[in-house]
Amino acid sequence: MNIPEPLTLTETAAERGHARATLARRLADIICLPSSIISPQERWIVGDLLYEILRNSDARIRRRCAQRLAEISDAPANIVKLLAADEISIASPLLEISAALSDFDLMEISRLGSIDHRVLIASRESVSETVTAALASIGEPAVISALLKNSKARLAPPTVNHIVALAEDESRYVPALLKRQELRPRSALQLFWHCDHEHRKQVLQRFAVGRSLMIEATEDVFSMASAEGWSDPLVNRTLKFVDRRQRNREASDDSEYGSMEGLIAQIHTRGAEPGLIGELGLLAGISDSLVVRICSDLGGEPLAILCKATGVDRDVLAQLCEGLGGFSETEGLHRAKTVYDGLSVEKAQTVLRYWDWAKAGEDRRK
Repeated sequence: MNIPEPLTLTETAAERGHARATLARRLADIICLPSSIISPQERWIVGDLLYEILRNSDARIRRRCAQRLAEISDAPANIVKLLAADEISIASPLLEISAALSDFDLMEISRLGSIDHRVLIASRESVSETVTAALASIGEPAVISALLKNSKARLAPPTVNHIVALAEDESRYVPALLKRQELRPRSALQLFWHCDHEHRKQVLQRFAVGRSLMIEATEDVFSMASAEGWSDPLVNRTLKFVDRRQRNREASDDSEYGSMEGLIAQIHTRGAEPGLIGELGLLAGISDSLVVRICSDLGGEPLAILCKATGVDRDVLAQLCEGLGGFSETEGLHRAKTVYDGLSVEKAQTVLRYWDWAKAGEDRRK
């Protein structure tokens, strides 16, 4: 994680008597006058004079000016940026509320300021997608947590995806991510793998949906694709997601175990042999990498989704959990049964197929 060095304002001269403080205060008073009294040109000229004084004054003068200018929306940009990048006790009022700071200013301060600067920027009343992306890219947990808690901070999809990826090592992000309206199915169903049981249920409640509209809209496309000899890989991949059937019937006909249930009975007896796990993915119509991930997850919820989507009943789910090992009646198996009972077949298929569809897309881009 590349954390920038803090930006500090070097004090080049000490305050000399009261004249400098008084002059700084008077110039700040002029800058704060309403636009009906002072022209923009005059405000800019006064700002240039005040800027030079502030660069060569002690913290007391800079702090008073920062407090005074924080609520002035048309305060001179160079002064506001100078003070907002100062030590945090001076910068705080400006970082919190100043409307004179542009996105460019905030990004620059984010890059050069301290973590305290970045937390305050992340907590502002409104934070643009550009600024949140800059803040999130640094990867500091305190800053990202402040962003996620700030409902007025706008997160672009790439920023959400970035934070979801970080959630694998920072579980504190999960509850706040699940409250964000920007969270989309791809990110949420990726986040699922980094969640505890209660948060996994929240993901499923929000993103496990039916496919009735898709099924109805594409019903005649299956015959078209068949007439073309299933020659379009992109069409085939999409129709696989929409298809009502989850099990691979052709593979079941060729399998020495006869069915999913017969295969699971073998797993119950012999354990998680790689050949059996590979066969499970084949019969379920999902990729090898996905079935391995499902069977390796000791939470139990992914197994429930697999079994519900393929029409395997509850008792056979218990057999599968016992055969894979690492589950108990009071923990993993109980969680699996809870999720199994709470999902319809169609919704379980949506989740399982979306995992497989997204994984296939990632593999194709590599």
